[in-house]
Amino acid sequence: MNPITRLEEDIKNLKIQGATNIAFAVLDGLTLSENTLKHQINLDPHIYLLEQSIRLAFVRPTEPLAQNAVRFIFQKKQTSAQDYLKLGSQYKKMISEAKNKMGKFGADLITDGGVYLTHCHSTTVTNMFITAAKQGKKFQILVTETRPLYQGRITAQELLEAGIDHVTMIIDDVATSLLLKNIMNIKAVFIGADLLSQEGFVNKVGSLGIAFAARENQIPVYSMSILLKYDPRPYTDDLLERRESMEIWPDAPKDLKFHSPAFDYIPYDNNISIISETGLLKGAQIKNKALELYPFLASKITI
Repeated sequence: MNPITRLEEDIKNLKIQGATNIAFAVLDGLTLSENTLKHQINLDPHIYLLEQSIRLAFVRPTEPLAQNAVRFIFQKKQTSAQDYLKLGSQYKKMISEAKNKMGKFGADLITDGGVYLTHCHSTTVTNMFITAAKQGKKFQILVTETRPLYQGRITAQELLEAGIDHVTMIIDDVATSLLLKNIMNIKAVFIGADLLSQEGFVNKVGSLGIAFAARENQIPVYSMSILLKYDPRPYTDDLLERRESMEIWPDAPKDLKFHSPAFDYIPYDNNISIISETGLLKGAQIKNKALELYPFLASKITI
């Protein structure tokens, strides 16, 4: 198996997961492809590198952070393959700088004694909690298991390893009742986002119910996402990835059918704020702010 195919399979099978990790894998693929060019002098560097980058960036449909790397790097034809690698390094730096800014904005929302709920695993969210703890704040975090792959366990482990000792795990179904009854006095919900669109955002399945339940009790929902995750394509449900039944029940009875979407689409409402590298935004502000900050997001990906 060649290195690009291996990366492709690792993204598809979730050995590589998380928007930033997938975007970085695409950039790694760019380097691997550039190495191949050294032995294939008849290949057009622009076309070959673009083809391999598209191949990796679109393995999973809801990964605009990776897809926008392609938009940034291949806006125009460069004079050498090395120039594309330099642009890849610039994009990686853009991600890191944007996430650092966003983490501070999130940590400022955490208060002493607060109880917060998070769903799935977002490195940005866990880093935000860790930053708040380093500021001396004491708070409790409720973490969902996040079936079927239990990404919430990654969140819990990261928080505990960082020295945050008030971490409580709940099964996914408990989140709705806790938010509706709010017997634990939950102050806010913090989740990530895999994709930002003009009318809503995409996050792990289960996020829609959590957002609706929080709204009923006027518990604010904060989705942490850099604007590089903005997807200029019109949103359709076709973008919601469906996963294999093996993830739910490996030895299921024969002929049993499964409906297993991996994500929810959550429409923006007044109870939802996006924590971005520019601060807190409401849904109606997302498109203009993203295109203002990153004009290349409007470019089309073509070979």
